[in-house]
Amino acid sequence: MPERQTLTTLVQLGVEAVAHGTLAAATKRLSATMFDMGPKVDISQWRGSGYKYPAVTALNKEWMEGSFSGPLTYDEIVYLLSGCIKTGVVTGASADKTWTFSPATTTEDAITSYSIEQGSAVRAHVIKYGVFPALTIKWDDSGVEVSGDVLGQALVDSHTMTPSGVTEVPLVPATRVQTGIQLADTAAGLGGAAVLSRVISAEWSITNRFAPVWALNQSSSWPVHIESEPKISFKLMLQADAVGMGLLTTMRANSTKFARIACIGATIPTTAVLYSVTLDLAFRVTDVTPFRDEDGIFAIEWTGVGVHDATWTKAYNIVCVNTTASLV
Repeated sequence: MPERQTLTTLVQLGVEAVAHGTLAAATKRLSATMFDMGPKVDISQWRGSGYKYPAVTALNKEWMEGSFSGPLTYDEIVYLLSGCIKTGVVTGASADKTWTFSPATTTEDAITSYSIEQGSAVRAHVIKYGVFPALTIKWDDSGVEVSGDVLGQALVDSHTMTPSGVTEVPLVPATRVQTGIQLADTAAGLGGAAVLSRVISAEWSITNRFAPVWALNQSSSWPVHIESEPKISFKLMLQADAVGMGLLTTMRANSTKFARIACIGATIPTTAVLYSVTLDLAFRVTDVTPFRDEDGIFAIEWTGVGVHDATWTKAYNIVCVNTTASLV
């Protein structure tokens, strides 16, 4: 009997186009992204008077939790964003495609859910209604990385992996040398703002994006998700020079600041357009760390919270340019 090996365990995604939680055949593999997932349960136990040990147990809830991590690549990122932020709007008639993720502040966002297959020809399972309730992007001297959480309905064991028609998403990584960060006092001012020259690291995250609804529906798993109050955090570590200390004034004035973190890659073949991922956000400073040494640089790290800006009419916006025409 062949062993079920970790090394050859694949993860494949199928877009649930019919309805959330309706099983979809896998069509894509994110071959640069590592998934770590497993079942979670809530089981009650009861012990009668005079008994040392419980005599009754009952399964109340069953779901799946996990995480993902890997490098930011210009094409794979749209699958993660569509399952966390909202389903991206894609435009472009040529080889280059532009994906826009512009979430609403006061209305629900339509998201993409996935049937997530995990396994091999030896044995496999599938998780329906797979979404990503948390996402973090980090830029530092080691590169650009993404990570986050996975949430799904109860695991379906002894599943047959989709045997054919599954393709790998193109892999073009975003790198440290392609990254630039700008600050401005208005969203409109980001376009003309200078790229900061002494940024040490940056991190943007959104958490608490979704929550499952638990209902008395003769099922141990959850039937639908709702949006939770999202938490947006932005960290920026800079050399403590005149620019790096400029956010002190922003903090004291309780002012909104705008940031743009952009990775601009190589030219997309057959076009004059560059690969890119651009994150624009409005934030207010909420914390600051003590001065620290970062490889000999006297540095300071500012932490901000993402906020809605009435003039801009949003809290953040993400635009990706790549060669992916659709999620399927």
